[in-house]
Amino acid sequence: MRKADSKGSDLGSRWVRLFGSNIAVLASSNAVNGFGTGIFSTYVSLYFIGIGGDKITLGLMGFVSSLIQCLMFFLGGFIADRYGRKRIIVIAAFYAILFPALYAVIRDWRIFIVVAVIGAFAAVSSPATHAIVADSISAGKRTTEISKLQVVSSLPTIFSPLIGGWLMAVYGLQSGFRLAYAFSIGTALVSAVILLLFLKETKRQKKGLTPGVTLKSMASIRAELSTKSLNGVAALLVSYGLVAFANGLVGLYYSLYAKQVAGVTVTEWGVITFLQLLLITLLKVPGGRASDRFGKKKVMIISIVACTPCVVLFTFSHSFIEAAITIMLLTFTGMYYAPSHEALQADLTPREIRGRVTSFWDISSTLGAALGALSGGFLFQTISPAAPFYGFALVEIAAALLILVAVKEPEQPED
Repeated sequence: MRKADSKGSDLGSRWVRLFGSNIAVLASSNAVNGFGTGIFSTYVSLYFIGIGGDKITLGLMGFVSSLIQCLMFFLGGFIADRYGRKRIIVIAAFYAILFPALYAVIRDWRIFIVVAVIGAFAAVSSPATHAIVADSISAGKRTTEISKLQVVSSLPTIFSPLIGGWLMAVYGLQSGFRLAYAFSIGTALVSAVILLLFLKETKRQKKGLTPGVTLKSMASIRAELSTKSLNGVAALLVSYGLVAFANGLVGLYYSLYAKQVAGVTVTEWGVITFLQLLLITLLKVPGGRASDRFGKKKVMIISIVACTPCVVLFTFSHSFIEAAITIMLLTFTGMYYAPSHEALQADLTPREIRGRVTSFWDISSTLGAALGALSGGFLFQTISPAAPFYGFALVEIAAALLILVAVKEPEQPED
């Protein structure tokens, strides 16, 4: 068994060198998987409504799935620091292959919810993924490299919404959606195999015990962070939770608002999503370089403040052109926050506890998104379709103020 493992490790190492780095491996895997999921992900809300669900139930599904994810994040952070990053990433990738096959045959919104909740267990790998990214990038260019990873990962998905829109225009919303899910089975399998063969472990091996899933090991996080870093990390976690809540308010409801209020067709929404991804591909990396050069905190605040009025402008859209322009403005202003946040969090967090800290980041963002999705569905259906978007603006301003007051960039970033 050891010889076989050694051969597999040598093979993986050779292929990692061919790819160039873990970042290239992750980008390749994400690109393949993202191409498949991108064909249907834009239209999930429309499909769910089409098989009998409603807006409030849509938000409730997202909320329950998110609670499961939070439990998985907590567990996944400790697994990443104790047993390593690669193993849990690969296991979760193969586990996720099952769900496109199930979604492809679902015709009842209640079964859809059950499958979505079970699928949420795959989130256990998220802390390990964020940790391995931070481990694999030098501190001086973290935002730039994270931006490159995100851009390369999304390159094939530029065309996915167009393909999805075409499938649903030709075969109808429900049949086209199921065909998209069936196609994504193959891309999920290829993505998982890439990770299995090529990803390289980054956890440093230490003698003695490593942290277990206990409250005592939770306290070790505080012990390994200075008071200044601890306060900065805590403020980052809360601010990201607020941003996630704001995005949760509107994330599931952009396409519904565009279709029901602005009069945008499914095919036209696919074009808008295509333009979004194209803009991100062209401009995210330059924004990452600017963040590394001028300061991650500054870029985060500017991004939040600039995108807030764009969301409000979207509610005044009454045509394809108006919706497209406001979404492009929102994308341009908002795309720089996430890579800057991830890089700054890595700067503040020692490698030895990065998996656990990342798990709390995931929990903060997922709880925020879950509560946002639930609240957004309620506001959309009972008050006004525009109400979630106004709520987004208020919460984003609060997040920007918190970052301004409580977050400090470290003089010496962690490796």
